Amino acid sequence: MDLMRQGGWDMWLLLLISVVGLAVAIERLVFFASQHGDTKGLLRQIGQKIAADDLNGAVVICQKQKGMLPRILEFGLRRGEKNRADITDALSIALMEHLNALERNLAIIGTIAVIAPFVGLFGTVLGIIKAFQDIALKGNSTPAVVAAGVSEALITTATGLIIAVIAVVFFNYFKSRIKNYNQEMIVAANQLAEMLHFHNTGAPIPTELYQPSQTGAK
Repeated sequence: MDLMRQGGWDMWLLLLISVVGLAVAIERLVFFASQHGDTKGLLRQIGQKIAADDLNGAVVICQKQKGMLPRILEFGLRRGEKNRADITDALSIALMEHLNALERNLAIIGTIAVIAPFVGLFGTVLGIIKAFQDIALKGNSTPAVVAAGVSEALITTATGLIIAVIAVVFFNYFKSRIKNYNQEMIVAANQLAEMLHFHNTGAPIPTELYQPSQTGAK
């Protein structure tokens, strides 16, 4: 509270910005934690159902799983009797629709990373102006008095930089998660399209796409 008092009203604005950024970061962390983690296991279960000519069973498996990937694969499975091009197009549409969900609110963190230093610098400028006004009124311009005023004014700049650094770390982390998860969904969608293509043409699905792992077999 002492720092808040010394920094002035600009510190309260920085506090509001940091709270908003933290809320978005927590929401994104919860979102990614809720996504399906075992993509290979999910594809293996779906492949087993497709190999057994049980597309409805594969749909049920997707419905029981949480996250975006099962919803995307379910979207493709419901069009499983179409040709490969149509299935691929359907999966591409589903992927694009869910991409916005991956990037939701991320722009807020990016904006905070950009504006926080400027908000802090603005508070510093106001603080320095006030410090020199006080010096002019009191007629006391000793180095100790000037240093004390400038020191208090720089609190907002330091706070703004700290908030910006944390926001940049979160922004880059989420960008990396989005890139990796999006790539994972694209690969899974293509594997599903391949399995459905083999199923529709009467060809056996490649073993690695549906056979249980050796650990599971034991």
